[in-house]
Amino acid sequence: MVQTENFIRDLVKEGKIYIEFQPIYSLNTKKVIGIEALARAGDASNVIMPHELFSCYDNPTEQAEIFGICLIKALESFNFQQQSNILYINIDTALLTPDRRYASELVKKTAEYGIAAENIVLELATTHIRDNYSVMLFVDYCRKNGFLIATDNIDGTHESIAAIAMINPDIIKIDRSIISGIDKDENKKSAFKSVTSAAGKIGALTIAVGTETVEEVIECILLGADYFQGFYFSKPDKINKIFSNEVRLKLEEAAHRLNVNIKNNPTAESVRIETYKRIIYDLVSTLTGTPAETYENTLRSYLDGHNELECAFMMDQNGFQITSTVMGRGAESLPGFTPGLLGENHGIKNYFYAVRERIEDPFISGWYTSAATGKRCKTISSKFYDHAGRMIVVSVDLKKF
Repeated sequence: MVQTENFIRDLVKEGKIYIEFQPIYSLNTKKVIGIEALARAGDASNVIMPHELFSCYDNPTEQAEIFGICLIKALESFNFQQQSNILYINIDTALLTPDRRYASELVKKTAEYGIAAENIVLELATTHIRDNYSVMLFVDYCRKNGFLIATDNIDGTHESIAAIAMINPDIIKIDRSIISGIDKDENKKSAFKSVTSAAGKIGALTIAVGTETVEEVIECILLGADYFQGFYFSKPDKINKIFSNEVRLKLEEAAHRLNVNIKNNPTAESVRIETYKRIIYDLVSTLTGTPAETYENTLRSYLDGHNELECAFMMDQNGFQITSTVMGRGAESLPGFTPGLLGENHGIKNYFYAVRERIEDPFISGWYTSAATGKRCKTISSKFYDHAGRMIVVSVDLKKF
């Protein structure tokens, strides 16, 4: 073991740390919506994984130094790729301390490399949390500085659901232990539903991690998964290899299988889709040609005439909110829930991304718990172009009566 530790330490001294990326995919848009940076030491013939690397360093100062090295490598590699504008970075919660050294390093280095904090998702491992206080300090500091927060290793157990409640993440990564064989296992389906239910209550997106078969992909999306990551699509690799023709074919296959499944199992929900389309198209028609300074008043007037709508807001072509969230008559937010604010970034959200990429327009979500009100809703969104030819996305929340 001592020899192994010395060998790994020598690799670090020699600068032999490199980054591989594993993409996160949207089946709706058939595109990469994010890439996870995975640190490695050594080379292709002798790969040292992150847990082996960090286990060689007991001193907190040394651990922070290794984290800094891995972070720099990830940011450098990310800046030279064009596959995605969202980078996922792993954070080992067991290493976090009250002094916020990791959070400060993240803020400092991302600024040095010119990467906006809202383009970084920090993945917090939930299986080895040692100090809840340090985790909460880290989350609070990073969130205030604009980073997105994800919880990793969520497996439906009481402990992982409790971690969701404590961290209140923007994104929840559902663990491979649930995903493996989920299409044949009712217990795993129930565990998956418990996680998506928790996600719905806080308005978080979900990523099914470790999908290895098309059957698992289909089952997960039917159970409410938003995005996917796993060997079925692609293994971790160098950045220029992560979106091959093979991946595109697999995305097309999964989308086709999903469509066949839905057509063979029609529901009452599908009958109502045309009604949802009419709602958003009517609003888009009303907004088209309207001066920007009257957007909010136009939304307010539209909501006044549509009691079935809870709220509405608009985003620019980059996903930033350009109006306040206009609430319908009598709409109220439950304690702990807040409508989106002017300037908020929605770039990673399905209701913006799917429309911007011109894959799903209008976008119609499933029923979930609104982050704005804490009540069940369905989000519908579509786009129009202003007088200058700039794309504007409008989003409304439909009440669940």
